[in-house]
Amino acid sequence: MEDGSVMTRTGRTYYLLFGGYSLAQFFIAPVYPLFLVSRGLDLFQINAVLATYLITVFAFDVPTGALADVAGRRRSFVLGCLVRATAYLLYTRADGFASCLVYEFIDALGTTFVSGALDAWAVDGVRADGHRGAVDALFARASAIGRALMIAGGIACGYLAEASLVFPWIAAAALFVACAVAGALRMHEPSDVPRERRTLRGTALAGVRTVRDAPVLLLLCTLSLVAAFAAFPVHMLWQPRLEELAQTRFAILGWVVAAFNVASLVGSALLPRLLGRFRREAVLAGAAVWRAIMVAMLAGAGTLAPALVGLVLQEAAFGVTDPVVVAWTNEHVASAQRATVLSVRTTFITLGGAAGLVVLGLVARHGGMPTAFAASAVLLALTAPGYLLLGRAHRRAPVEVEPRHASARRS
Repeated sequence: MEDGSVMTRTGRTYYLLFGGYSLAQFFIAPVYPLFLVSRGLDLFQINAVLATYLITVFAFDVPTGALADVAGRRRSFVLGCLVRATAYLLYTRADGFASCLVYEFIDALGTTFVSGALDAWAVDGVRADGHRGAVDALFARASAIGRALMIAGGIACGYLAEASLVFPWIAAAALFVACAVAGALRMHEPSDVPRERRTLRGTALAGVRTVRDAPVLLLLCTLSLVAAFAAFPVHMLWQPRLEELAQTRFAILGWVVAAFNVASLVGSALLPRLLGRFRREAVLAGAAVWRAIMVAMLAGAGTLAPALVGLVLQEAAFGVTDPVVVAWTNEHVASAQRATVLSVRTTFITLGGAAGLVVLGLVARHGGMPTAFAASAVLLALTAPGYLLLGRAHRRAPVEVEPRHASARRS
């Protein structure tokens, strides 16, 4: 089957779960930093809270990815959703920096059970359903669905926050519970994927060695680290930046989140045409340069209008980049290690993001937010040559387009 939309049974379930999970985890995005500020945190502390989340993910993501490969991706997904729902409910009682750190740790632990597991389940599932070839379209459509739901969620969050900053957390927790129920009912492990008796330690180490020994995977992970270092502070500081330029209501922030999700949707919609005309590495390099220019506009803005333009349009690059990077990673991973290797990539992202939040958070505290945004723009631009090198490495490396066991079964 070569369905470009990947509309198999597993594909449809993946779209449902990915969309619902994206809606749940990003529901609070419009007010998250301002909620932390309302609990008495300063600019550095709100970055430190998210850095705690990322460091926790860094520490636990590979072990929980290995757990998903050994014990099953459905169990891992359901458990992760329930842990995150618990963390969001606890956040409604946050009363200072220390409590926010604790609840962020719990939320991060829940995240590690999902990261890697859901995408790995989807790739192996569509292969078992009969889909052959690249899976760019699977992740591109999932990204578009997730972003569309996040538009509605961002707007709803803004209006809920007008009544109370606690209400968005309760709504998001309910969405996580709904995702857990849907996952328990609709996720089925592919019956033809072998489940050897493996230890968690051995599976985790094998995944790390796979990344270390594959130039494409190692370069993908390194570029993801640098991009996360630059991008995570942008997403934690844009609300205070808009507040600095002009006082804005929570409802308006919800519409801003909706706008940059629309921009990401546009990027995802343009992706098939771009890939039809240019190599993957050229698309990724162009997206990096575009994002750098837009973040630089946000940094240099003296009024609200150009800041909004830069903020919204930089997000289009994410809609282009993320599906390509995820698909590219999957093509160099065998089925038995898929969740583990995807988790290894996530650890690079979280390590880069945590470091960026701390370093650029200090820059924002002492040098101002425009200086922090300018540093992000420079780093994003520096990733562009790396993507061009990635294309050269890819053309010299073997590609694991299908699980090895599937090829052997047909031969």
